[in-house]
Amino acid sequence: MKYFQDNDFEIAKKRRDVMLTIFFIILGVYLCISAGMLVWYLLLPYRSPTITTVKIIHYSITAVMVSGMFFYMMLPFKRANKFYQMIRNMKVGIRETTTASFFEYDETLQEKDGVDFKALIFLEWNKYKKDFFERKVLVFYDRPFPEFKENDNVRFVTQGNVLISYEII
Repeated sequence: MKYFQDNDFEIAKKRRDVMLTIFFIILGVYLCISAGMLVWYLLLPYRSPTITTVKIIHYSITAVMVSGMFFYMMLPFKRANKFYQMIRNMKVGIRETTTASFFEYDETLQEKDGVDFKALIFLEWNKYKKDFFERKVLVFYDRPFPEFKENDNVRFVTQGNVLISYEII
């Protein structure tokens, strides 16, 4: 059963592109306002008392623009971009197929490469150490866990230790 769907990539790309479009629209509006302020400033007579008003208005608009775009690019866009990069890597990256015994769910919020995850814990056989070890396979935090019972043998495919698909054996 596929846990990672192919349309997830298109959804993440569309979300990222919408956020970039919003950024460039706001930047374009700011540049138009700045050009208008520059034209207004250049049309004023020498030593006009209005010059300080033009500067104060432009400086305050610039401060609001820079701080707003800083927070916009650092908070929502950064998370959307990291999610897009993770999905892109899952689509084209090297995949690993493993069979292990399911042990438990781990609801703890974990972050990997800027994306939030929770984990499935499997007991996997290590052929070199000749012993079992716990392996955490990451699933997206906003999605439900796959339905596993304890000691279910599961064949799963991961990329970067993130679950892509699974099959209960």
